[in-house]
Amino acid sequence: MAQKYAPLPNNFRYDDLVNSLSDEDPLQSDDGDVDIQEIVAEIGQRYDVSSRDEVSFTQTTCTNTEGNAYSPLKNAIDQLNEHKKCIKKSCANCSKPRRVVYVSSLKKGQHISMPGQYSNKYVKAERKMKRAYDHHAVVKEIKSAVGSKVTMVLIHFTKHDGKIAVHEETKEFNLRVNELCIVDYVFPRYDPDTVVTRAESILEQNDKFETYNIVTGNCEHFATWCVVGESKSSQVQSMRQKIADALSGLFGAGSQIGKGILRILFVSSDEIASSLSKAVPELVLGGAAALYLIYCIVMTALHVQDYKNDQMCWSCLKGKVLDLWLTFRAFGPTSMITFLILHFAVPLTAPGVGIPLMILSVLLAVAFQMSVPRLRKALSSPFSIDRVKVKNLEKLRIGDVLSHRFYGVIQQTSIVSEVTTKKDKQTKGWIRLIHYGLSTSLATKIVEEYVEIDTDKSSLYVLDCKPLCTFPADIVLSRARSRIGETKWALFSNRSDHFSYWAKIQQYKNDIFDEIFNEEIAKPTEKIQASLFIEKREIHRVDDIRIGDVVQSGVIGIINDTGILSSVRYLGGPDGRKFEIDVYSYSLLRTITRKKYTVDLNKHRLYVKVYNPAQCQTMKQRVQNARDMAGKKGSWWTTEGFIKYCIEINSE
Repeated sequence: MAQKYAPLPNNFRYDDLVNSLSDEDPLQSDDGDVDIQEIVAEIGQRYDVSSRDEVSFTQTTCTNTEGNAYSPLKNAIDQLNEHKKCIKKSCANCSKPRRVVYVSSLKKGQHISMPGQYSNKYVKAERKMKRAYDHHAVVKEIKSAVGSKVTMVLIHFTKHDGKIAVHEETKEFNLRVNELCIVDYVFPRYDPDTVVTRAESILEQNDKFETYNIVTGNCEHFATWCVVGESKSSQVQSMRQKIADALSGLFGAGSQIGKGILRILFVSSDEIASSLSKAVPELVLGGAAALYLIYCIVMTALHVQDYKNDQMCWSCLKGKVLDLWLTFRAFGPTSMITFLILHFAVPLTAPGVGIPLMILSVLLAVAFQMSVPRLRKALSSPFSIDRVKVKNLEKLRIGDVLSHRFYGVIQQTSIVSEVTTKKDKQTKGWIRLIHYGLSTSLATKIVEEYVEIDTDKSSLYVLDCKPLCTFPADIVLSRARSRIGETKWALFSNRSDHFSYWAKIQQYKNDIFDEIFNEEIAKPTEKIQASLFIEKREIHRVDDIRIGDVVQSGVIGIINDTGILSSVRYLGGPDGRKFEIDVYSYSLLRTITRKKYTVDLNKHRLYVKVYNPAQCQTMKQRVQNARDMAGKKGSWWTTEGFIKYCIEINSE
């Protein structure tokens, strides 16, 4: 697929790019990534014993004023907002696969995925489907959906008359046997009917996807084109990035890698070590750096072009560009260290030591460079949506999610619980916020506090959550207030933005699994190809756990920390976050025991492990299976074996 390149300014500099994308910008439309200052400051708050009832938002050291000089690329991106096309914004990158748990969640016009037909394997011991790739399709129609079985009309790439092309096909799936995912988009361009119409248009005139091409025109390209109007494949992009990262690490070590491997086959280690000092890896290193720089510039230009054409949101643009240039920045020092090891350390080492040292340094360099995008993603906000600068406090509503500067320096995300404006001043007043703030106990703590606001001087933004499925304002406020007093701040999983996302966004449906499903599929005749385990969820309210759940917590144990929940008893307390649970667990002595544990959600982390309900016993039967084994010695070598015995239908 042909793409146009967006020209970069002649005075483009890498440092300007990274610094500008890291800074707060009053014109940008989204706050997709966490400010590093926020993380450092929140860690520092653990050792700050001071607390304040009122906090001034007036910024005296704001670095994002109108007079600041922005980098050329940042200015170019910001100006794109002033020249938007009159088309609906879409983003193929803001998508996430969601495992289909109930057939009722499948609808017309959805983009679905499933394990590819080839290179997949169901590992019975792990109850897990492992595959090299996914196959994608568009749902044209739901013919029937009963129990755990669904019959759908799909439009997708499939083999017909010996040729792979886009065809319409009616297929039946059983969630006990087949693993399906729905690809959810934050910014889909087309409604379900239009998605189907676009898919059908390819059936009638197959010019765009006339032939199958794994790199430029595969099944995922087709499905994303139907939903967002742009052919994208996350699988191809991911593979391309991995190859680029691996090659950059290998080339950064110099051509001595290839030479070394060849010499290992023919000469001794001391001969290799002596020859390494005569090479000129700096030439290879410089050439590799130049090639990698060109790659980063080209990919940045393509991402900017997608954003300009309303085919990528600001959050994804920022994340992808940061991944490119942070990896490039890591390329420099890791390659230099590898070069120094090869050029100076290896020749001085004893025979038989140089080559292992060289290989180890190369592997460490590659691993470090490939970990940079993962680290950035782990520190990113769960909100990947637009944000709007607040100029009038009266426009704020209870339950809104704010992005703001806390104590003038910390980038923070909070839930609004009250707004008060000054007389005749819509830009000044007080806001009551619920967020992770300071405490007097050497730890961060969720608090509700007033802050003074002057929107003319403060950088205050409200997150536009309309594209997401949100709770009503009163529910958002109730959920947020239920966690006041919590002291479980965690760098990668429980920051202020995670708390706000949990309070605002409906992440899970509270569907009740019909026990008829279990009766219907108790004796399957088909070969199982669906993974049993789905995900692990953290519990922040006692109402979110059920008798029969598989629970996990450090309260239960350090090693054997998982068991079957058999009862819950509320303990005294105004917030209802302290309760007692009975759990059947598997001890190190391979004995099933039932014990009571006290859980305080303000300080203890409690998780529920979610399994495919189509493959599981009813909650009542799970508890009964565990109760029947109480006090007995099990034959399983691991806790996971005991859990599968209790929950799985027809378990061996």
